[in-house]
Amino acid sequence: MELRHLRMFCAVAENGSFTAAAEKIHNVQSNVTMRIKELEAELNQQLFIRQKNGVVLTSAGQIFLGYAQRILQLTDESRSALLDNASPRGLLRLGSMETTAAIRLPKILAKYHQSYPQVQLSLMTGTTAELIKAVECHRLDGAFVGGMHQSSSLYQEEIFQEELVLVSGTEFGSLSHLTRQMSQTTVLVFRAGCFYRSTLEHWFYQAGIIPGQVMELGTLDGIMSCVAAGMGITMLPRSVAESHGTRQSVHCHELPKEYAHVKTVFIRNKDSIVTPALTALLDLSHEQCAIEVGVSAPPAADMLTPTLGCIDAAESSASVH
Repeated sequence: MELRHLRMFCAVAENGSFTAAAEKIHNVQSNVTMRIKELEAELNQQLFIRQKNGVVLTSAGQIFLGYAQRILQLTDESRSALLDNASPRGLLRLGSMETTAAIRLPKILAKYHQSYPQVQLSLMTGTTAELIKAVECHRLDGAFVGGMHQSSSLYQEEIFQEELVLVSGTEFGSLSHLTRQMSQTTVLVFRAGCFYRSTLEHWFYQAGIIPGQVMELGTLDGIMSCVAAGMGITMLPRSVAESHGTRQSVHCHELPKEYAHVKTVFIRNKDSIVTPALTALLDLSHEQCAIEVGVSAPPAADMLTPTLGCIDAAESSASVH
C-alpha cells in the first residue's frame, strides 16, 4: 500500500467520481481507476459502488476512509515538523462558529497572515456539533466552539468569554415584556447543533416558555436583519449584536446569570501534532483576548500542555453550537 494509493482513494471519496478526482490531483482518470482497483485487491474489499453518475463509498470504504485520512495527515504533519520547528508554515485548517468568525477572528487572522505569510490558512464555519466532529475526524486542525464538551479525544482550552443576550426589535422594552409575548413570537436560530440555540432551548425549558414558532436561518446577517425588521427574536453574544450593522434597530435584553456567561473554546484532537503554525495562532488569540480585557496573556505553548491546557472529560459539560 502506497501513499499515492491513499491520496487517490481520498480524492475519489471526496469528489464522488474518478474523473473529478483525477482533475483534482492532476492525474489521468485511467490511472486513478487502476490504482483504486489495486488498492481494493490488496485489501480484498470493494471500496466504492460504481454508479452512472459517479461512485459512493461502501461500508468498508467508509471505515477505510478515516484511516486513510489519518495516515495522510500524520505524513503531512511529520514533514512540517521536520522542516523547521521554529518557523510556522504549511497548511492550517481552522473551524469556527459563524459568530466568532465574524467578530473575534478578523483581527487575529489579519495579524496572523501578516506575521506568517508561509502558512496557508483555511477557515470553515459551522455549528459547534459539526466542528467537533470535523476535529475528531481530523478534517480540521482545530476549531473555536461554544462551551466545554465531554470528549476523550479532545484537548480544550478557553479563549474568549461571551455574554449572551436575547436580541429583539425595539418594540420590546424589557425582558419581562418580551417573555409575556413569547407565545406569539417567532424565535430565529441557526440549525440544530448550534451552541447558542441549545442554550436558548434549555432556558425556555427551565423557565416553562413556549415560543410561538421556531425558524431556522443559515446566516448571522439573515438572523440579525430579520430581528431588526421585527420578524422575531434570537440569542447571540452581546458583542455580535452591538457591532452588527443593524444595532440601532435592535434591543439587547440581559439574561439570567446562569445562561448569560459562556466560553468560546479552542479544541484540537489529542492525537494531532501541535505545529508551530497552530501554536502561533493560539498565541495571537490569547494576545487579542488580553487586549480586549486588559490583562496579560499566557503563552499558548503552556496552555497546550496536558496539565494546563487539557479539559479532562470528567470536568467537561456536554453543551453544543
